[in-house]
Amino acid sequence: MIVKDFFAGLFFIGLAGYFTYALVDNMPNLFIESTTVWQYCVAFFRVALIIFLFNLGLALIKRFFKDNTVKNGNAR
Repeated sequence: MIVKDFFAGLFFIGLAGYFTYALVDNMPNLFIESTTVWQYCVAFFRVALIIFLFNLGLALIKRFFKDNTVKNGNAR
């Protein structure tokens, strides 16, 4: 049970929450008539980054609670 995994997981979930807030806050500026393909690509990668950070945070928190039950790759 590694405490730093738990707090790192909370940090990454908080970071994903901040990026989600920043994305939603700027959302009215995204869908205007002069929106370029580049802006859509940036928005897509922002969403991908949010999903990655959220999953990373959940994986670290899950690792904290599971206490590394799989040893030497022998999952049963």
